Amino acid sequence: MDIYTFGDINKEKVLLIHPMFTSAEFFRSFIEKHQGDYYFIVPTLSGHSENSTFISTEQEENTLNEFLKSNNISHLNLVVGFSLGGNIAFDYFCKNADKIDKVVVDSAPLFRFPLFIKNHFYRKYKKCLNRVKANKVNAANELNKCFDGMGESQQYIAPLVISDSLKGLIESCYNNNLVNLSVDAQQKIVFVYGTKDVAKLCLRKIKKYKASKLVILPNYNHCELFMNNSDEYWEKICKS
Repeated sequence: MDIYTFGDINKEKVLLIHPMFTSAEFFRSFIEKHQGDYYFIVPTLSGHSENSTFISTEQEENTLNEFLKSNNISHLNLVVGFSLGGNIAFDYFCKNADKIDKVVVDSAPLFRFPLFIKNHFYRKYKKCLNRVKANKVNAANELNKCFDGMGESQQYIAPLVISDSLKGLIESCYNNNLVNLSVDAQQKIVFVYGTKDVAKLCLRKIKKYKASKLVILPNYNHCELFMNNSDEYWEKICKS
């Protein structure tokens, strides 16, 4: 994991975690407009840069904890994660709810699939990555076949993802344990799903968090509102 920071460390601290096959660059245009108002902590997850392997959510969280400790940061005002980043953001929040004021979990595939389904997704995504790496197809179009609407954001990072990373990424995407949380902790959570997003199928599982807030975005796909209008997203989802 590579961690980048932007803004004044004395201002509200915001952790942003990107979707799979993207990087910290996913947030560039938004950060450039708002770094005067916040202190942004923005990792590029392991496996999403050259000579890097994604092992597990736990390893990413350990690296994040080391960074926060070394920078004397004991409290986060806001954590926002998208897709895979949403899974990691949620897991991290569940372990550190007393240190986080609010978490936004957007388009997160909070599933717990059996091995044969995880193997199916591994083969599907590996085939997609192999075609992209062969440079014989339009990368964005090919990625959109697996990650509808995400291809433009993924096309430059996906070729860097190796098979060993993909195994860990599949586990982090599709092997989630939805732990019990106190009402106080649940009230800090905002779940966000578009009606066109297949990840919304996990809604029946997150209903257990009855005190959390659920935002349904009509006619939006995976991570789409933030990608289309990050300022509207920030006002509607993060600041409200």
